[in-house]
Amino acid sequence: MTLIRGRRVVGVGLGLALLVAACGGSSSTANPIGGGGGGGGGNSLTSGLSSNLDQLTSYRFSWTVFGASSGGAGSPMSTGSFATTGVVINKPTKAISVNSFGLQYIQVGSQTWSSFDGTSWYPADTSTDISTFLPTKDYAQWFDTNSTQFTSAGDETKNGVACTHFKGNSSLSALYAGIAGVSANFQADLWVAKEGNYPVSGVYGFTASAGGQAGSFGYSFDITNVNDASNQVTAPTNVIALPS
Repeated sequence: MTLIRGRRVVGVGLGLALLVAACGGSSSTANPIGGGGGGGGGNSLTSGLSSNLDQLTSYRFSWTVFGASSGGAGSPMSTGSFATTGVVINKPTKAISVNSFGLQYIQVGSQTWSSFDGTSWYPADTSTDISTFLPTKDYAQWFDTNSTQFTSAGDETKNGVACTHFKGNSSLSALYAGIAGVSANFQADLWVAKEGNYPVSGVYGFTASAGGQAGSFGYSFDITNVNDASNQVTAPTNVIALPS
């Protein structure tokens, strides 16, 4: 478990490093998860909405931390993408399946198993907590931290769910402005279910260019198949006992 969480941290660090390289090695790049000043105005986003996912019967999820950089014309593109997918059953019995960084986990009740190939399963260490892979874990640092800088952009349907679309305002994009010679495009969008008030989809990231180089960094997530009967998580059958 420590190895996997470590890889996630490495992924975030890689994205930041790529952006620094893309901006000509500037040491004054903005913090992508830092807050900005000022309020968001009317219809601003409420923090803490990710906890409402626990009220759903079930759902599928995916989230990605991404980064890319190029060294100018004719240079290869360096990319880093760290994706996690899974299924969450909240009722009647808590169960979770996760596929992350080539490892798979299943948790049913208080029991957890892990697998490298999806065929042979092993009892996971008692300290393993696969809830750390859920979108509720990282949502707060990207969206709650800056909730007052998001305002309503109207109603839309996202992933089949009726939502309110929130957009990050200029105070957020200003975090990535002012670096000499750097042109940055910033995107902060979030869709929140009108019924149930849970986050459905979001993206928080930017692309920047300077001196013939380009880079991008960000985070995105999606919640799909809400309360769908196809969402199933069962205990593995081919469990290999670890030596005592």
